[in-house]
Amino acid sequence: MPRELTLWVFAFVLFSGLSQADGDRPSTSPVEVGIFVIDISQVKELEQAVVVDFVVIARWQQPDLADAEAVGLRTFPLAAVDSPRLFVMNSRKLLKKLDDVVEVDPAGAVAYRQRYQGTLTVPMNLEDFPVDQQEVVFEVGSMEHAGRVLVKDEVRSGPMKPFTVAGWEVVDEGVRESRGIAPDGVTSLSLVTAQYRAKRNSLFFTWKLFIPLGLIVFMAYAVFWLDPTLIGTQIGVATSTVFTLIAYNFALSDILPRISYLTRADFFLVGCMFLVFGALGEAVLTGVLAQDEDRLMLARRIDVLARVIYPLCFALILLVAFL
Repeated sequence: MPRELTLWVFAFVLFSGLSQADGDRPSTSPVEVGIFVIDISQVKELEQAVVVDFVVIARWQQPDLADAEAVGLRTFPLAAVDSPRLFVMNSRKLLKKLDDVVEVDPAGAVAYRQRYQGTLTVPMNLEDFPVDQQEVVFEVGSMEHAGRVLVKDEVRSGPMKPFTVAGWEVVDEGVRESRGIAPDGVTSLSLVTAQYRAKRNSLFFTWKLFIPLGLIVFMAYAVFWLDPTLIGTQIGVATSTVFTLIAYNFALSDILPRISYLTRADFFLVGCMFLVFGALGEAVLTGVLAQDEDRLMLARRIDVLARVIYPLCFALILLVAFL
């Protein structure tokens, strides 16, 4: 994606010069990185983003800061120590809530903590809407300068439950470490990623989408039980069902995602439209046939056949849309 490529280029330009400057330093110990997620408050499907609140905790050893005579923890500006220069790879608009300082103990162990609030970029595939699941990742990276790499700190990673995001069930899938290559194709990236699986609560859409559409579909089903000689009643029921479906389709525009491809919910809606308009067409056909006394029995046989085919078609639409 262009946004993600821009982010990678920005990170490379920002940190690659610093990595080269550190190339003459001796290799340092690995940096333990923990990602503690305080909250996921909103999922923005159309923007491909989530609103989050999380803390990044980094710990490493820096022998030149060791001081056996020091009492307790000492505080230094982040720029004054050999920091791993962490950055959030999928950041879109994050604000730092803490000062950029580190704490150092007498043995030279350095601890850095930063709290972030804002939005993260999360690519989403909504084809399975509204029974979809999305992967939410918190990806923290660093250029591998001076031989330093990031390693996961599982003890200091995890969620604060329950999250306040409405309509989703979010499950922690652990934290992992990986390696990557910067856009120059040479510089190595070290990454620690916290992974979460967000499953949409489909009960809301069952009540707001599936049950009302099912009722509309079976309202149209009533035309097959009316005698074809009652053409006025048949057409009246069928057309009122069509108008109800059209009006309900406008009401659904507020809860269906506006995307350029069809979701499972769209397939279900389109299938219901075909059924309702098919019922209208059948009512017109049998009504015309019933005007001729010689074809009245044919019209009635079509009605009987439609009583079986119609619910089978509805079941098929359900299977195609959601299985």
